[in-house]
Amino acid sequence: MSLNTDYRDALACIYGFTDYEKRGFAVYAPQFYNLERMRRLLALLGDPQRTFRAVHIAGTKGKGSTAAMIESILRAAGYRSGLYTSPHLHTFRERIQVKGSLIPEADVVRLVAQIKPLVNQVADITTFEIITGLAFAWFAEQGVEWAVLEVGLGGRLDATNVVTPVVAVITSISYDHTAILGDTLTQIATEKAGIIKSDVPVVSAPQTGEALAVIKSTCRRRDAPLTLVGCDWTWQAGPADLDGQMFTIRHGQDSLEGLWLPLLGAHQQVNATTSVAALSVLREAGAIVPQEAIRQGLRAVYWPGRLEILGRAPLVVADSAHNGDSANKLQTSLI
Repeated sequence: MSLNTDYRDALACIYGFTDYEKRGFAVYAPQFYNLERMRRLLALLGDPQRTFRAVHIAGTKGKGSTAAMIESILRAAGYRSGLYTSPHLHTFRERIQVKGSLIPEADVVRLVAQIKPLVNQVADITTFEIITGLAFAWFAEQGVEWAVLEVGLGGRLDATNVVTPVVAVITSISYDHTAILGDTLTQIATEKAGIIKSDVPVVSAPQTGEALAVIKSTCRRRDAPLTLVGCDWTWQAGPADLDGQMFTIRHGQDSLEGLWLPLLGAHQQVNATTSVAALSVLREAGAIVPQEAIRQGLRAVYWPGRLEILGRAPLVVADSAHNGDSANKLQTSLI
């Protein structure tokens, strides 16, 4: 049997479990999203999540772009970095990366074979929980030092919320998955803020007053220091063209001028500023991230399907906007 066949069979095995991405998400409640299942699987795998330090990112929009930027900067700083995101655009392998390289098909096949007898010991386990366990196991094998983890859905009950990160990041919160997370920004923000843990610093992108009130309240209850982008950290736009955009980030009396980002849209400057603010927290925790690594990492970041230029004559743009807020940002960027 060929490797391609083995790889397809491995994916079929993963997707043979309860897959909320394909069948429609269930109500966001413990009987469907259960962190104890995830903890049980990770224990059977030897708790691989304890082998790396983590950055945990929740939010409605921008969390994937922010994750990609943080990972790219950590990689530019010389760290063995891991990136876990969802869903994928072109291939399943995009979800799990180390130092910018997608997980090989052969490793997916091998790890699925390794995990399969273990998942049979965890009743009602879901596809996303299995993928998360596979990602953490591969990160441990690869000697990942820093893993950047994007929440799949919500935050409080998401499979990734078993980690205790060095910093929790919350990107822009808006209306999405309202049938699951709630139909008010307060309800949605409460689920996103579920990744906030005691004494773990939090970096928040600019939020509406309703969402920000939830984040501030949660941080106070859990003694989690809060950094606000748009207040503690700011940005200023510079020249832009179809290849990217230049901008400046400021924090107090310090500034990073002439930063270049190949991702288009003013909202990506917000995501970049949020990323740099989060990396400042990592530096306070001992990570060595020089300014030049920030410049190189932002310049090199790759995140397709977000105002991606596919052709110029005629101009063809691909974007994955799928809620009202992101559609508005797309419209603004295209004008």
